[in-house]
Amino acid sequence: MIKPLALAVSVASALLSTSGQAYDYGEYAGDTLDKLIHDYPGRYRGTANFAGAADWMQSRMGDAYSISRQDFSWGAGNSRSSQNVVAYAPGTLAQYVVVGAHFDTYFGRPALQGVDDNGSGASVLTEIARNLNGLPLEYGLQVIGFGAEEEGLQGSKAFVNSLSTSQKDNMLAMINLDSLITGDMMYAHSGKNSATNPGLAALREHAFKLAKELNIDLHTNPGLDAAYPAGTGCCSDGESFEKLNIPVLYVEATNWELGDMDGYTQTDNPAIPGGATWHDPKKDNETVLTDAFGQERIEQRLRDYSRLLSRLVLELTNADLMASTASGGAVARAMQDSLQRQHQAQVNLLDRRWLTLQSATREAGTFDGEIGIDGEYTADSGPFHEGRRLGLHALGDYQLTPSLTLGASLSYLNGRDKLEHGGKLDNDSWQAAIYALLNDGGPAWLAGDLSAGHSSFDSKRNLLVQANGGPVLLSQKLTGETDALSLGARVIGGYDLDVGPIKSGPFAGLDYSHYRIDKFHEKQELRTALTYEEQSFDSLQASLGWRVRGSFDLPAGMSLQPYGDIAWVREMGDGRLDDILLTSLADGKARGAKLGSVDKSYGRAQVGSQLAITPQLGLYAQINGRLGNDEGSQTGYSLGAQWLF
Repeated sequence: MIKPLALAVSVASALLSTSGQAYDYGEYAGDTLDKLIHDYPGRYRGTANFAGAADWMQSRMGDAYSISRQDFSWGAGNSRSSQNVVAYAPGTLAQYVVVGAHFDTYFGRPALQGVDDNGSGASVLTEIARNLNGLPLEYGLQVIGFGAEEEGLQGSKAFVNSLSTSQKDNMLAMINLDSLITGDMMYAHSGKNSATNPGLAALREHAFKLAKELNIDLHTNPGLDAAYPAGTGCCSDGESFEKLNIPVLYVEATNWELGDMDGYTQTDNPAIPGGATWHDPKKDNETVLTDAFGQERIEQRLRDYSRLLSRLVLELTNADLMASTASGGAVARAMQDSLQRQHQAQVNLLDRRWLTLQSATREAGTFDGEIGIDGEYTADSGPFHEGRRLGLHALGDYQLTPSLTLGASLSYLNGRDKLEHGGKLDNDSWQAAIYALLNDGGPAWLAGDLSAGHSSFDSKRNLLVQANGGPVLLSQKLTGETDALSLGARVIGGYDLDVGPIKSGPFAGLDYSHYRIDKFHEKQELRTALTYEEQSFDSLQASLGWRVRGSFDLPAGMSLQPYGDIAWVREMGDGRLDDILLTSLADGKARGAKLGSVDKSYGRAQVGSQLAITPQLGLYAQINGRLGNDEGSQTGYSLGAQWLF
């Protein structure tokens, strides 16, 4: 029966003290191993050292798991008993993966440290659990420290026998770790069940693919002994799972080319008489193994098995795809934000032009215009990035009547947003607009514009999955490109009161935009590469605010036109998307990425000044941002120059 077990205060303290420490591959396993072999030698059923080792294994699993102990008995009248340590982290789906290793030593040998068999497998097991601790999983992860393996695989048999029909049906795969130090070579084998069902060898092939990528020298049983078909393994807790007809992966270190070629002769190192250390207190201890192979052997095996198996479990649970989907969602949101900032740049350009027109006197039938260059830096243009924009524009307008000005503009924008983990989103955009201003020089004014834009996006996404306080589990670079279309219509009007040289008054406006980002896919042949669905969304904003502007003559014929406004903005349309479907190359499955809700009510403010150096040459500087917005202020700092004609 599996029953919950509360950790003792001392064990809880150990968990708290170790969970926050930084570690690299193999270091966490090394700490687990050090305590197992020195504090708990002879850790077999019925001993205080087994109980202490079980507590230690539990404390090393990580705090994101539901942890329990499974008591089991066997033998005549159930006269023998032991425990399994079982940790479980659920996924979003019911299916799950099992990773296990026994932590007991051979029965009746109290001095046996069991460094190789199986402190090594048990310690790597805890590091795998710790590395994935707290990561979002699609398939659940069950991590099991088995007891009584040395007495006939009793712990794994009890665990399998305790499973319900649905638990058996939902188990996807099992990985077993046993004896990782003494053997000359690192191995991964399928279960014997794969000999008649080759499909069950897929887990072994997956492991070899990752080993090649990680430059880890991995082998499998060459099949030199007819009793052990090539590519298969046996003789540890994985055997208990083969009857479930699932892929089983045996991970070990030995040498299948020695002795009877059955894997029981581990090494040809002359410092290990007989070629094996299993179950022998005089051989399977730290002093002998270090003298024979060097400390670097233990460190290398713990490091490489942790690297390989952490990555394997990351992919088996689809934790990498979950992380990629979240990362891809951030890119999708960045594109949406970028389009809206491009629209805001167009708004700011026309707003400044209208201020210039309202400050000047023109006769009907005249044509004026400007060309300009500007730049903007946005300090927090999204949850993970900052942005910059460089722009060129040309505009011209015709004074149709004393009170009506009609014009058109064309602008080019080049932008770059910095994304999480050093990624970036580049874009090139062309925007065109026609605009009108109705103002006869009096206090009332009304303006509007229609705009259209085309953008090209080039995304460089850096996917980084890192253990909390531990090593980087996955680091990949993915690129993609797509186009986007934007359409807009705006009307705004107000009433300016004269206060000496200053004009100030209320204004109100409506601003509608439609955006469409085309479907695209990332170029790399990686399982984490994504296909992005087309994004189409609308924004309708109502604003109500107060503005102030002025005009002051300066020496040398220059003039200064300061301006500022503050407004309350209400998002009346759908705004940006709250989520998006992204399809992974790994399985062709669409997963939803949450992009975050849109703050529909907030403030917006800007302050700036236009400086006319000569009648033709002008400069401007402006700061604008949002107030009380849940997604940040998106404060932008702009600087530009205009040539008027």
